[in-house]
Amino acid sequence: MERLFGPFKMDTDFSDKEHSIRVELERNELCFYRFIGGNASETQELRQQLQSLRERKPLLIGIFRFPFRFEGKRRQMTAREQYYIMRDYCDSVVFFESDGLMETIDPSTPIHEARIAFDTIEDRTINTLREMVDETGKINIDYQDIKTFIFRKRGPLFLHSIEGSSFDEPLKHLISTPYLPEDFTEAEQLIINIGYTRNVDMEAFRQINLRLNDLFDKAEIFKIGSYFIDEPGHRFKITLLVNGIEDPIAMPREVQKEAAIKYKGFMKRWQKLIEKDVR
Repeated sequence: MERLFGPFKMDTDFSDKEHSIRVELERNELCFYRFIGGNASETQELRQQLQSLRERKPLLIGIFRFPFRFEGKRRQMTAREQYYIMRDYCDSVVFFESDGLMETIDPSTPIHEARIAFDTIEDRTINTLREMVDETGKINIDYQDIKTFIFRKRGPLFLHSIEGSSFDEPLKHLISTPYLPEDFTEAEQLIINIGYTRNVDMEAFRQINLRLNDLFDKAEIFKIGSYFIDEPGHRFKITLLVNGIEDPIAMPREVQKEAAIKYKGFMKRWQKLIEKDVR
């Protein structure tokens, strides 16, 4: 299944048969590739499709979902390999644990409705990043900011939005959801985008920034964007984009061996080039 998100068109085919989805922001060449891990028969196709996209797209972000633990160890092991294939080809990877997604729904939810709910959470992540790039604000975050941010800390990436009218409860509770990476607030690098309605005053804006800086005290603040929401009331929408977080699982030995072979091949080619230049 393929969905293209461009300035004027959107294909909303929700087929249950296909797991991989490509989402492209055509205007600025930002490309998302979504994949549900665990099926060994899809590994080779995953590699081929990512290699093709890597050759054509300047910024490639993977959206990877791990299978449920109750699906068994074999699927978990396959998913680990597939995750690191995606990690190898993509500039950054947003990962979701199915067990965490499961906690967002009632256990009695019908299977087909649960799948739609899980897809919606992933779609929201993709669309929020798109909105961050497209939204023109007082201090704008653009495509080049996102690209530089990712290139500085390649690897796992996560994005999360919160909305509210006050900070009456601890900020960590406001941003808490079952599917967030455990080390979300331990990120090394952070982009903050703050939307505010007409009645949000400077004191509220100051408090938002202070508390975000306290919560993400280990992160380098890459950029703080802001934009006006032309609506009455005292409401804010805060989008947090983090990277420099840990991979959710260790690299499998097979993948380590493959990476070592690739590295040796690269070093041999590099050595030949140096020897050629010396001559």
